[in-house]
Amino acid sequence: MLAHGADEPAPLGSIFKLYVLLAVADAVEGGDLDWGTVLTVSPQNRSLPSGELQDAPDGTQVTVIEAATKMIEISDNTATDVLIQAVGRQAVEDAVVQAGHHDPALMWPFVSTRELFQIGWGDPAYLEIWQNGNQDEQYALLEQLEHQSISPHDIAVGGDPLWPQGVDWYASARDIASVHVALQQHDDATVREILSQNPGVNQDAWDYVGYKGGSSLGVLTGSWYLEDADGEGYVVVIQANTDEPAGISTKSHAQFFQLASSAIELTYDPRPAGISQD
Repeated sequence: MLAHGADEPAPLGSIFKLYVLLAVADAVEGGDLDWGTVLTVSPQNRSLPSGELQDAPDGTQVTVIEAATKMIEISDNTATDVLIQAVGRQAVEDAVVQAGHHDPALMWPFVSTRELFQIGWGDPAYLEIWQNGNQDEQYALLEQLEHQSISPHDIAVGGDPLWPQGVDWYASARDIASVHVALQQHDDATVREILSQNPGVNQDAWDYVGYKGGSSLGVLTGSWYLEDADGEGYVVVIQANTDEPAGISTKSHAQFFQLASSAIELTYDPRPAGISQD
């Protein structure tokens, strides 16, 4: 194993959606949900981009598998929040523990994407409570936000990175590797198919690739679960962040994915493994 800073918690961006997928897989395995269960887009689960479902009218129906696929393949925020609503916040927090997160309290309360937008770029009073309130006050804030709709006209995402102020999800590279392994241990063909929709790497060198990346202001992350022809599994995780107002530059994005490409090549195949930035 090659590692540098693998135990240091860092902001995740959309990689947190792996924990949501794990909670969904647990619910399916336990019989509380089915991959074909129909869910409904509503003002209580509508979020902001990225994605497509934020533009769908109220009452739009999607199945669990459709929402989960959108969540991983195109990082659809509304699909994510539809799933969080379906399984419940507690189930996702339980999944964080189940996956072996080194300090689950870093992820509590587990916020939806719409809640994150509301806290970070909505009423400044929300950010004040989030930063300075105790956990009970934070949960109370989330209950309050549940009854408020959200739209791009109300919230303009921008400015300085807010992850240093607690507005993100946090885990170490080792934590991310652990949730990838937990998902594979479900031995659910549907989970594996969902994770492989956007492999983010030249798949020719591997029998299987599961991928989830993430980005937000000042945050860039990538994670791959790879299997070779012998069924041997490898996990590659790279996290980058800055608190600089300019965020992460286009040049740094390119360097990040080149580093990821080199790390993946080192695990198995000497041939170039072209990395996708999607």
